Amino acid sequence: MLSKLSKLLILVVVAGLAACGDRVEVPPAHVGKILTKNGYKPSNVPPSKFRLDPCLFYCDKLITLATADFGHLEKFKLFMPKDQLNMSFDIRMTGSVNERYIDNIFDRVPPNTDNISVNQVYNTYAQPVIRDVVRRVIAKYSINEIASSREMLSQELFSAVTTSLEGTPIKIKRLGIADVQFPKVITEAKERAAERRELIEQEKAQFEIQKIQMERDLEREKMNRAIAREKAMGQKEVNDLLAKSVTDKYLAYRTLEVLDRMAESNNKVFVPVEALGTIGLQQAVFSDQMKQVARKR
Repeated sequence: MLSKLSKLLILVVVAGLAACGDRVEVPPAHVGKILTKNGYKPSNVPPSKFRLDPCLFYCDKLITLATADFGHLEKFKLFMPKDQLNMSFDIRMTGSVNERYIDNIFDRVPPNTDNISVNQVYNTYAQPVIRDVVRRVIAKYSINEIASSREMLSQELFSAVTTSLEGTPIKIKRLGIADVQFPKVITEAKERAAERRELIEQEKAQFEIQKIQMERDLEREKMNRAIAREKAMGQKEVNDLLAKSVTDKYLAYRTLEVLDRMAESNNKVFVPVEALGTIGLQQAVFSDQMKQVARKR
């Protein structure tokens, strides 16, 4: 049996140990409350390290709550009434715990290993509201409207969710629709439409090329006609000049010159006197005159 002195020593040691409370910590981006046998103490504990009050039979506990901003993703597969088709999409958001409702969270959400996570708070207060609001808003639109107005739709969702979460421990800072998976029939229709647009653009480009080629050919034909017209006008001027200058007297004079050169040439040809007035000789004289005029030009 233990002596009275030994028992006294044991009691002193136990009392000494009990006099030193547990060392605890409230991490950054958290808030803490001390849970006693009678419930939580009213004051909140900011991020810090400290010791709990000494205890012998029932010891206080530190319960922490995460207050940091959090990112969350909600996946949806929704039947679209206007299209009678199913569509999948994601809702991405950033939120945080509303500090005005910290005491309510400690009172109503049980801790898990001395901590209340932000996921517990979100799942309890925000998730049901957000899923209901998103389904109600998205169902008002057709798939094509969603595809063409995603930014506007994200703004409407953010506004509707923010309003619905007023008075709850969760507040949303950002929210938007993402990763929309359209039904296969819609996707194929959009692909065919894109192919048609590409073909139309190619046809337009080819038409522009042909138009340029035709305009160039037209300009070339205009230039050719202008050149031909100038040549014809020049030839007409030559013909008019010759018609005015070649008279009967001039032809007779040129005939004598031709006969004179023929007399001096070794290649003599005797022409009957009656042939001197024939059309053939006059034509020869006329051709010689045209050659001389051409050389002068």
